[in-house]
Amino acid sequence: MRRGTLGGSKGLGRVLVGKRHLARIGLASAVLLTAACTAPDRTEAGAWHRFELGLCEDYPEETRSLTSARADLQLAHDTGAAALRIAFGWDAMEPEPGQYDWSFWDAYVRLATEQYHIRLIPYVCYTPRWATADQGPDYWRSPPRNPEDFGRFVTVLVQRYRKWIHSWELWNEPDNQAYWLGTPGQFAALVRAGSRAVRQSDPRASIVLGGLAGKLDYLETLFRDEHLAPAVDIVNFHSYFETWHPDPIEKLPREVARAAQIVDTYGQREPLWMAETGYSTVGPRPETSGVYRPWYDDEHTSDAQANALVRTIVLAAGTARLSELAWYRINDLPPTNEVIGDDNNRHLGLLALDRRPKPAVEFFTRLAALFRQPYRPVGVRLEAADASAPEAEVRAFEFADGRYALFAWLPMPGSAQPGQKITRDNRSRRIALRLRSEGQRIARVSGLFSRITQDVALWQKGSDVRLSVQLTGSRVTALELQAR
Repeated sequence: MRRGTLGGSKGLGRVLVGKRHLARIGLASAVLLTAACTAPDRTEAGAWHRFELGLCEDYPEETRSLTSARADLQLAHDTGAAALRIAFGWDAMEPEPGQYDWSFWDAYVRLATEQYHIRLIPYVCYTPRWATADQGPDYWRSPPRNPEDFGRFVTVLVQRYRKWIHSWELWNEPDNQAYWLGTPGQFAALVRAGSRAVRQSDPRASIVLGGLAGKLDYLETLFRDEHLAPAVDIVNFHSYFETWHPDPIEKLPREVARAAQIVDTYGQREPLWMAETGYSTVGPRPETSGVYRPWYDDEHTSDAQANALVRTIVLAAGTARLSELAWYRINDLPPTNEVIGDDNNRHLGLLALDRRPKPAVEFFTRLAALFRQPYRPVGVRLEAADASAPEAEVRAFEFADGRYALFAWLPMPGSAQPGQKITRDNRSRRIALRLRSEGQRIARVSGLFSRITQDVALWQKGSDVRLSVQLTGSRVTALELQAR
């Protein structure tokens, strides 16, 4: 290890932390990160929290097979995903009144839960043609004539699968006209009918509000005006920052806080899920979508997706208010597959078309293992911040087994202006962090992700441990610290 100095003090070692290389520093049994500008995003100081990571996948009747489903379940199992969000299509499962098609799902549900031990978190959605007054091409996203038709279907569905499935999400993105053409009042009526069916068929099951596309005013309407809170146990909302949203991922805590404020004010502090979130690898182009334009030429690449996944999960965990996050999705889609919306939908997978893992697979796997245990956010401050340097995001967590994890990166600026030239991301900043320790002094520091080499300088004097971390572009520095 090369030796040097930091601020004239003795004892600096600069080490490239990554590829599972290790460094030794002094650490306490209780670590205080007192060096940055962000306090932990938490609602109860010092409380331990649970936060599980899952995946999402779709199985449309036109392309599904148990062979491909088995491969997906193996991937979910190998990455440590706690749950898998899937869609139970009412229109496909009950194509005619009282006539049901379980041919794929009976085998799939048993395979997922009994062989691969994956917790299924299905959403129930989309209206059969026979159940709606709209007989045109939009029948499937139109409200049913009688919400009790939906309730009867949910009764049959829950009774069939209640041995294996213990949460039921009612619809998907009702605030998005691509999936629901009814009013908030019509949606509330549908949820009430489905909720009564679940309560009667499996009183122990949880009822999840159909995941919102991100329009939290819609959630406020449902809870404040439609008084829907008693009908649901969990509130789910989605996020696609930097793909279908102009804001950077760093705005995610603000969205969580807004959702929490709504359920705290008009509900009963229902748990929050972000059980659909993702980032497209469509590649750099002048417009990623109708609402997002990239600044840099490395956005929307496979490496950018991996870093976006870490930023999303870390910021979500930092709120200490989300209990579930599910990444959409496992597979990229071929150009021959029809999708709703633009072609970003074909490039959201953790696996490429040839099922080659993208870098995000490793990152998801490491984070799923890390957050499998209770955690709590740790306050962080940047030391001697340079006002002229790029801003930095820093988050740190303490885990129940005594480990700590620290994440730092340069935040993205959000959508560029129309006509703005895409440039290389040359941003760079070295930040200083201070860890104050007591008691135990020996610790191990390692990079969380093997494919990234971290440039970290370490200095120790007495109970003080300082880290100097080089941040470059949008790459996330991720460190694991263990005390003996």
